[in-house]
Amino acid sequence: MFVLARIAIFAKDRRIMTTIAGIQAFMVWELLYSGADGILEEPVVDYGSLLEEMEAAELLALMEQVQQRLMLLGIKDNSSSGDPQRLYIDKNYNIHLGEKEGRVIPLRPLVKAVFILFLKHPEGILLKERGRFENELNDIYAVIAPNVAAEDRQERIRRLVNPADNSFSEKASVLNARLERILPRDTVGYYKIQGTNGHPRRIPLDPLWVTWEY
Repeated sequence: MFVLARIAIFAKDRRIMTTIAGIQAFMVWELLYSGADGILEEPVVDYGSLLEEMEAAELLALMEQVQQRLMLLGIKDNSSSGDPQRLYIDKNYNIHLGEKEGRVIPLRPLVKAVFILFLKHPEGILLKERGRFENELNDIYAVIAPNVAAEDRQERIRRLVNPADNSFSEKASVLNARLERILPRDTVGYYKIQGTNGHPRRIPLDPLWVTWEY
């Protein structure tokens, strides 16, 4: 079904694309937000209107998430080029591949703060609304870089969330480029920040693949 959906994204007949993608969207919303037991129920929202507003890249990101959820439920998608590795994030926000003893992904503090923020918000973040996350980013950055003075830390975070500053987009680009250098090509897409203008940016890794240490 996932192969058909990807083909449909590029189909000339938009009605075909919408029908197949609609099935995918239904599975995403029901599986991602109704729990991990795999039981599908009648949709509680009219996803048709939402679907019409989505672009191909946004639909593909949603499909990646439901594909991972199905893998966790033991339903293997044979069209997948590679399965994601779990992430283990300790209380100091060190990001380990696999388990706690796994290799740590090396990232600069502000870049890591952006990565952590997106992992904490799998629903996605609209760039124009990033100011809402100023306090959360500040708290994350304080853990990652405890030796940075509070005043300097707050100034760096203010730049990140300032719509007139390009700092946030720069950190996201640096993160994606860094991940491409250190992670396998067939799975790196699960961890990169993806999205298009006007839509939420998100990391398509299913939140069930992330373990947080508290």
